[in-house]
Amino acid sequence: MIKSSYELVRVFGIPIRLDFSLIILLFLLVVQYGNPLQGLSAGIALLLSITLHELGHSLAAMAFGCRVRDITLMMMGGCATLLSMPRKAWQEFLVAAAGPAVSLALALFGLLTPVRNTFGVFLYYQIGVLNLVLFVFNLLPAFPMDGGRILRAFLQQFFMSRVKATWVASRIGRVIAVLMALSVVYSFLTGKAHGFMLIRLMIAYFIYQSAEREYQAVLFESRAGGGFGGFGPPPGDEVLVSPPPYRSQHEWRDVHRL
Repeated sequence: MIKSSYELVRVFGIPIRLDFSLIILLFLLVVQYGNPLQGLSAGIALLLSITLHELGHSLAAMAFGCRVRDITLMMMGGCATLLSMPRKAWQEFLVAAAGPAVSLALALFGLLTPVRNTFGVFLYYQIGVLNLVLFVFNLLPAFPMDGGRILRAFLQQFFMSRVKATWVASRIGRVIAVLMALSVVYSFLTGKAHGFMLIRLMIAYFIYQSAEREYQAVLFESRAGGGFGGFGPPPGDEVLVSPPPYRSQHEWRDVHRL
C-alpha cells in the first residue's frame, strides 16, 4: 500500500516526514527558475529552512514539557504536530515565536554571509530571501498561523480569556484568508497568475477552515471543563460545539498545527 508520507530522519527524537505533495512544489520551483539545478537547489534550501523553522517550534514546546508527534513537510509548507500545548499564554507566545525567530536568523545568515563563487552567491541569496519570506509571511496575524497564535497569546496574557482571545484571533485570521483568496482572484483577472497561486489559494482555504475548527475545539474544552463563563462570540451567534480532533479513549489532546 502506497503511503502519503514517509519518515526521512529523526532529529532530537522527532520524526521528520516527507509528503508526496512536495513533488508539485519542486516542479513549480524548477519551472520558476528555468534551470533544473537552481530549481532543485532552491527547493532543498526551502525544505531545510522549513524543517529548521518547525524544529524551532518543536524544541521550544518540548522545553515546556509538551510532546511532539512529528514534523511533516508538504507542498503548503510544514507542520509540527504537538500532542499537548503549554497552558500558559506566555509559553505559547514563545513556542509560536520560535519558528519565525529561526527563519529570521537563517535570513540574516544567507544575506550577510560573504560568498565569492557564482553558485554560492545564488544559494546563499536564496536561503536569505526564502527565509525572509517565511519570517514575514508567518508573522501575519492569520490564526492559526504563527502570527495569529502570537496575537492570541498576547490577548490572553493581558486582556481576555483563552476562549475570547481565540475567537478574536480566529475572526482576524478568516478575514486575512478571504483577502488572500481575493488577491489570487485579482491576479487571475489581471493576467498575473503563476503556479504558486494555487498554493496561496490552498493556504487561504486552510486558514479559513482551521481558524474556526480550533476556536470550536477551545470552546468545547472550556465548556467541558466548566470554564466557559459566558465568553466567546457575541450573544446571538449560533455556535456548533464539537469535540476537537484526535480524541483518544481516555483523554482529550490538543493537536496543534504550526
